Amino acid sequence: MRYYGLDLNLLAVLDALFIEQHVTRAASRLHLTQSAVSAALGRLREHFDDPLFVLVGGKMVPTALTQRLYPQINQVLESAREIAFSNVQFDPRRSTRRFRIMASDYVIAVLLPQVQRRLAQVAPDVDLSVETLFPQKSLEPGWLADNVLEHRSCDLLIIPHAHRSTRHPQEPLFEDGFSTIVCMGNHRVGDSLTVQQYLALPHVVREAGTAANGSMEAEFFASRGLERRVRVAVDQFGLMPEFVVGSECIATMHSRLARLYARRFPLRLLAPPLEMPPTLQVVQWHAYQDADPALIWFRQLLAEVANG
Repeated sequence: MRYYGLDLNLLAVLDALFIEQHVTRAASRLHLTQSAVSAALGRLREHFDDPLFVLVGGKMVPTALTQRLYPQINQVLESAREIAFSNVQFDPRRSTRRFRIMASDYVIAVLLPQVQRRLAQVAPDVDLSVETLFPQKSLEPGWLADNVLEHRSCDLLIIPHAHRSTRHPQEPLFEDGFSTIVCMGNHRVGDSLTVQQYLALPHVVREAGTAANGSMEAEFFASRGLERRVRVAVDQFGLMPEFVVGSECIATMHSRLARLYARRFPLRLLAPPLEMPPTLQVVQWHAYQDADPALIWFRQLLAEVANG
């Protein structure tokens, strides 16, 4: 469709290029060939009489004109999406939708396999694309969520409430407390732990960067001036039990995950010696998807499984 000499379909190409800053990735996002995106960019350049994007260090960097135009273009596309979804009915039994989810390996392990099993029952042709959300160093709270959602890297982001984006919608998903895992063969640990014992034992911890986005349990102990003896630091929750089994190390993690690992490894579960407040996981999505009936349905299913 042309409007004042501009093919409005080209705006979707400009949007994808602005987000991806790469022709091939933009083509993949739009389900077009690379040559089709390049041709569309050529037509956009001709219409606006501006390069729009300049290749710098392997990235398509937007020009000043593109940066000025983009908020208006994004608003036009979001309005079009709202119109498209205004009277759409979602039928899970007939849908072939693929939902893209990003979450920590903890949330993936304790929640998403159950979600997949529920989908197999109620929406057999709906698929999942699951990507691990890894911690980033030296970032302010909310930056990672903002970046993921603004770049539309997923349909739904599951993230701790403390690190949520304040720019996009959110819903509470589930709360979880903390447990300490100990190898069954660890004779240094009895049925309970004192604070002194807990701090003296070697720990396996998940490090998530700086204090601005460190793990919840690390922030808890730091706020009380307590320091643990860290023997091993890993960047994934899934690695923690591997270092606890067969050693004197202990590890503190979310209770749902600890119970999952206790079924798979020779581990005992203990309460931490200090009462740690539970953490709230929230689910977020880009504001433009607020009216998507498929996502509304899927968020309800997520909440049912998480709290069932």
